[in-house]
Parts: sequence; C-alpha cells; structure tokens
Amino acid sequence: MLSAVSRNSQLDAALPWISRAIAVLIVVVLVGLMPEISGIDPSQTILRARAGQQQLLTPEALAAVRADLQLDRSAGERLWSWASSAMQGDLGNSWIDNSSVTESVKKNVVTSLTLTASAFGLTIILCGISVCYTLYRWSRNQLGVEHNAISSVLVALPEYVIAALLILIFSVWLGWFPPYGWRSIDNLWLPAFALALPASGLFSRLLNDSLKRVLNEPWVITWLSANVKNRKIARFAVWRAISNLFPQIAMTIIGLTGGAVAVEQIFSIPGIGRYILGAAKAQDLPLLQGGLLVLLVFSICVSSLGIMLQKLVLGHSLQSGKLISSHSTFSFTSSKLKRALSVAIFASLAVVVLWGSQRDATLSQFARLAQPSFDAPMGADSLGRDMLARVGQGMIETLQGGVIATFLSLVVGILLGFCTRFSQGFIEITKGVPYIVAGLLVAGLTGMNPNSAMIAIVLVSWAPLAAHCSSLLVEAKAQPYTHLAPIWGTQQWRILRYYLLPYVLPPLVRHALLRLPVITLSLTSLSFIGLGAKPPSPEWGLLIAENLPYIERSPQAVLIPIMGLVMIGVAINLLFDD
Repeated sequence: MLSAVSRNSQLDAALPWISRAIAVLIVVVLVGLMPEISGIDPSQTILRARAGQQQLLTPEALAAVRADLQLDRSAGERLWSWASSAMQGDLGNSWIDNSSVTESVKKNVVTSLTLTASAFGLTIILCGISVCYTLYRWSRNQLGVEHNAISSVLVALPEYVIAALLILIFSVWLGWFPPYGWRSIDNLWLPAFALALPASGLFSRLLNDSLKRVLNEPWVITWLSANVKNRKIARFAVWRAISNLFPQIAMTIIGLTGGAVAVEQIFSIPGIGRYILGAAKAQDLPLLQGGLLVLLVFSICVSSLGIMLQKLVLGHSLQSGKLISSHSTFSFTSSKLKRALSVAIFASLAVVVLWGSQRDATLSQFARLAQPSFDAPMGADSLGRDMLARVGQGMIETLQGGVIATFLSLVVGILLGFCTRFSQGFIEITKGVPYIVAGLLVAGLTGMNPNSAMIAIVLVSWAPLAAHCSSLLVEAKAQPYTHLAPIWGTQQWRILRYYLLPYVLPPLVRHALLRLPVITLSLTSLSFIGLGAKPPSPEWGLLIAENLPYIERSPQAVLIPIMGLVMIGVAINLLFDD
C-alpha cells in the first residue's frame, strides 16, 4: 500500500517535468519544420540576406545556397542533426553569416537580462508604491472607496505603444534621453519603463485585489482586537497576499524577457527578442532554434522557482488543510458614482460609433495628417481619411475580436489551470514564446486563414490566466472545508461547484478583464506579417500601426484609438470594482 502511494507521489512530481519536455520538443520541432509548414523555400531569403536585395534569384545561385545549407536533407535528418549538436552544447552556425549561434545567443541574452532586471526592479518599486497606498487607505478605513484607474490604464497600453509615447515625450520633445541604441545607462531608462509600466499595472492590480481580500479576513479583526500594531498586520497581510502570486511574478519576469520583442525593435536594442525576430524574418533556423531554446529553458527555470517559492511560503498548510482565507466575489459595484461613470463612458463611446457610422471611412477627403477641425473633429490620417469615421466604425470590429479572444483565453486558462500536472510545461513554454513567432507558426499551419490572428493571440494569452488559476487552486484546496469535504463523502463535482470554482473564478475573471484592452490591440499588431486586419480596415490596432510613424506631426491619430481602449478598460473595471 505504501509503495503504491509512493509511486503515485513520484508520478505526480514527475508529470510536470514530462509536460515541460514534451512542450519544448513540440516547439523545437515546429520551428524546425517552418520551411515545410509555410511552404516557403528558405534559400531565397538566405540568398537575399547574404547578397542584398538586388541579388538575382537564379536557379544556379539558389542551388548553391541549398547545397551549402544541406537543405536537400529531409526535415527529420535536419532536426536530428541539430538536436544532436545542441545536446553537446553546440547550437550550430548561422545560415546567413556562418557565425556561432552559441556565442551570439550569449551576447544577446546578457543584454536582455540587463533590460529585464532593470524593468523588473522598476516594476517592484511601482507596485510597492501602489501597495503602500492601499495599506494607507486601509488604515483610514477607506479600503473600498478608491478605484484602480491608473493600473487599468497601464494594462490597456501594450509595450510598443508606451515605447512610442516615451520616445515622443522624453526624446523628441524634452531631449532627456536618446531615442535608440545601447551604449550607456542613458539608453536603459526608456525601454525599461516601457516594459515596467504595463507589467506594474497588471501585477499591482492583482496584488491589491489579493491584499484587499486578505485584509477582510477574520484574523485581521482578531489581531486588531488584540491591539496588534497595524504595521505588523500589514507586513503579514502583504506576505500572505503575495503567496498566491509567485507564479504570476514568474510569468511577469518571463514576459519581460521573451515578450520584449517590440521594445527591443523600437529602441534598436541587441537583445534576444530582437535577435529571434530577425532570425524568424530571415528564416535563419539555427539562430531561431537556438534563441528560442534558451528562452524556453529560462522560462521553465523561472516558473519552477515561482512554484517552489509559493509552496515554501504556504508551507505545511497545503497538506494539512489549515490555510484559512476568504474568497473574493464578482458582482457589479455597489457604488452609484462608479456605475454612473461607467455608463457615461460607454454612452460617449456609443455616440462616437453612431456619429462615425454616418461618415465615409475610406475616402481621402482631407489634407494628409490634417488637424482637428469643424469638418474633421478628430483630424485626418496619413492618407487624408476622416479619423472620426474610422475610429467610430472600427470600434465594434475591434471590440468583437478582443472580447472573443479574451473569452477563449479565459476558458483555455481555466481548463488547463485545473490540470497543471499535465499542462505546466505548456504554460511556461507558451509564455516564453514571443507572439510574433507564434503568429508565424500559426500563419504557416492555417495558410493565412482570416482567424489566424485570433488563434495566435489565444495561443499566447491563456498562459498567465492558467498560471493564476493554478495558484488560486492550490490555495482553494488547502482550505479546511475543501480539505475535509472528501472525508465527509462529498462528491467531486460538488467540491468543484461549491468550493473550488467560487474561490478561483472571481479573481480570474477580473484578471481576464484587465487583459481585454491589450489582447484587443495585440490582435491587430500581427497584421504586419499578414495576419489580422488588412487595409483599409478601420480596426483600431491597424489605425495605430498606420499612424505611428507620424506620431510627432499628428499625435491624435495614434492617441485617440489608444484613449478609446483605455476608456473601455476603465469602464469595464469600474463596473466590477468592489
């Protein structure tokens, strides 16, 4: 009997590592099969990368490249050769310049880790300020009065938009920092803040939600009645609140490293994200495989550390069922002011939709980048098209795709978050793969299907929700009533329905709503590789991408759709802010 229990325990411990190995294998194989999946001969791209765009793609030149790269080998032979070398520490040589992939990866990883460490440090500082404010409101018995509008705004802005705004303000207008490059510490601040601001917005909101729940637990009242100092209660409450967020901290670090592709590209930083993006565009498979392998191993290590810290902090209570905490609820706010503000925001957006639908969104009828006027209340874009018409008509299309993608990400996150023994590796690997690479793989597999962008975004958006679901589930199973329910003879479906889901769903749904604006924008950020919206669609993400090069001359063309998404995010979170 004991040996059977021991074997089951060992199997449970081994399953997450088996899932990690399978997930890494799947990604490496898919990347290695990209030429076969996409149907594009990499010899053409490699020849142009070697000799320039003017190189004639003659059959003789292409044949020479194929012979040099041994592309006539089967995909299986090519993958086996690369894997055999990788297991010996040799990631091969670049197809373009024959440089060592191992040395290139080392150099770029150091740059990315420096940027990640700086961004994470800023994230901790910003989150610390937010937590201190929450504790201050608690000490004055005003915990439920404020709204986390700032965090909602920060989460609604993707890194590439924040990067463009920081360059406009601090480089172009004020001249305080260089707009690009990686030469001195002055080059570090803007990209670090571009990564830290959305990360701190999301994490501070999750942490504050958890902290508010902890501060409303019975033990706080007991300690206050025993005249325990507020400082001691606050210190214990913060530590208790952060215990279920260690996996989210790990996801944040992974996202700051692997998800910094756009920021590294905008600021011309020679990091691993930009390195992988360049390799994907050039179809330089050894560079792409080597860079991704390092990112995936880093993702697994960081995530494993986060899970270990959570178990260490919660300690014996996980097995004994003595973790006593209250679960949060999800309902409309009881504040009349918050409801009124939310309704007012939605009403103003509805007016823009109705007004814009009466105007022509495709006709070039104004001067290029025309400023707002009576005839064009929101100005014109780079082609002279009416921005009011494009913003109004694009809102429904933008929100429809974003809501569907967010809902699918939530559903997948819940399903896989409840079975992390089997899905843990896929959670970590998915978060570690840059969305651009996911987009390229999906484009090849689906043949540029109209839903390819949504598939790609859902594939990379469910992982943080699954990680959050898993950590909440760990807490829920350690509650006394959940721990004792099987002993009382309670059926598993009743435990799920009455004990686990009420604990997990409310914070998870709020997490998904926080991600709605950035998921919405991410859908159209893939249009530059042929996925998502196509011109002349007025979808908001495409509007931002089209007008971003002209942000200095006509900032409203970029800021208006961004403000629209921010307003939507704030309005939704106002409705469920209690």
